[in-house]
Amino acid sequence: MITVGEAVQLILRQIRPLPAEEVTLLEGHERVLCENVRAARHVPPFNNSAMDGFAVRWADVRHSSPDSPAILRVLETVPAGYVAKQRMVEGTAIRIMTGAPVPRGSDTVVRVEDTETAGDQVRIRKAEGLGSHIRKAGEDIRSGETILQKGRRLTAADLGLIASVGKARVKVYRRPVVGIISTGDELLNVEDAPQPGKIVNSNSYTLAAAIAETGAVPRVLGIARDTRKGLVAAFKKSLAYDVIVTSGGVSVGDFDFVKEAFGDIGVRMRFWRVAQRPGHPMAFGRVGAKPVFGLPGNPVSSAVSFLLYARPALLKMMGHKKIFLPVTQATLEHDIHKHHRLKEFIRCRIRRENGNVFVCSTGTQSSGVLRSLSLAEGLIIAHEEQELLAKGSVVPVLVLDYRDRLQAELGF
Repeated sequence: MITVGEAVQLILRQIRPLPAEEVTLLEGHERVLCENVRAARHVPPFNNSAMDGFAVRWADVRHSSPDSPAILRVLETVPAGYVAKQRMVEGTAIRIMTGAPVPRGSDTVVRVEDTETAGDQVRIRKAEGLGSHIRKAGEDIRSGETILQKGRRLTAADLGLIASVGKARVKVYRRPVVGIISTGDELLNVEDAPQPGKIVNSNSYTLAAAIAETGAVPRVLGIARDTRKGLVAAFKKSLAYDVIVTSGGVSVGDFDFVKEAFGDIGVRMRFWRVAQRPGHPMAFGRVGAKPVFGLPGNPVSSAVSFLLYARPALLKMMGHKKIFLPVTQATLEHDIHKHHRLKEFIRCRIRRENGNVFVCSTGTQSSGVLRSLSLAEGLIIAHEEQELLAKGSVVPVLVLDYRDRLQAELGF
């Protein structure tokens, strides 16, 4: 039996990022770049007006004032998306809209608020300076500049940035496809009618959603029954995927045949038990380069083990640098007793008051009570040597609810 820390390190040493694939920008959101992105053009690509107003020559308007306005002849109007047909000369102006290219011969834009028009003439009451209200070509991005570095997780703004330099596709780390198998004769599909001694297979839904939250692709492969032959057949189907995740059958019961079935398909197991609660019967191995996670069958044990081990492994496979759940410190609102020599992850609610963070248990910590995990916003981390977590003590908490955490940090 190994510790939680040893198990995490052992797993992550076996994990490498997947190869790159090229995707469209819309497919790249929240993916991790596998290349440096360089601009092939300036942004903006040409000098353009930052205001609705008039393009002018500074020499014609530099002395303008409300009492002595410069009077210029208006040659034409240029909307955004169009180019002026005429070149400006002394004593002329061109009406221009925001984003339109600055006409040839012009070096300044005057805001429409500082002008008066009459027929084909415009009176310039004020000009703010040579070059005012002109966005220069390359002011945001210069051609050849590296705008995003390899290893960056692409945000919505990043995708717009890439689009702005005319790049329609990007190279990102491939998303792993994860085969999910639940094992056990006691399991029913959610659509099945209730039967004596049977329970619904909830693990596949919990795990598929948790996998999708990482950005990986879940593939639910159904239920494998408790026979060595049935398990081997199901596990062989899972070999078509990048990662194999099973739940159930990794304990030491008379009908727990997962260990033997893994051996039959060539899985080399690295450990079978971890000194933790929930999730003591947790297994990990590899078949070729494919990681294999043998999660416990109890719903909470399965979900917590996934968060601790499979989640960071999947994120690493996709090139992410931040692969662990965040940890905060909080004050405990009541005593909690725990088992000595096991690291425990205690489902809890998080409360914030006057800038302080408080936590309390969600109730029973039985590994079969999934509702207590549904209610949880975090997991209190109780270390192996502890037997009592006293009321008022400060404890580390693994944060599960990201939105709640972000709102707290921003003071909402």
